[in-house]
Amino acid sequence: MVERAKRTAHFRVAIVKGKVYVEKYKKSIQTRGEFTLWGILQLLRRYPGRLPDLELMFDCNDRPVVRSRDYPGGPNATAPPPLFRYCGDRWTMDIVFPDWSFWGW
Repeated sequence: MVERAKRTAHFRVAIVKGKVYVEKYKKSIQTRGEFTLWGILQLLRRYPGRLPDLELMFDCNDRPVVRSRDYPGGPNATAPPPLFRYCGDRWTMDIVFPDWSFWGW
């Protein structure tokens, strides 16, 4: 399921047993990607052993891209790709994440 979000993602993050693994797909604007990763590392440092193993895709652009209308409900519905980003609105299903990049611009 996570793989479907790769189309617009800048990077993939996997946290396994408290270690972060990153696969970069494309460069983000200025230092947004680096500071987002730095924020994730700060969470791990601040809360050791409390973050679960996870895998996520992250898009560093502002405008949401996972449109709700592309994923109508129903018994045969396709789940939207789990894509994290900084912004969202009522017409989209992107997962909103804190923008730590303001610390580094």
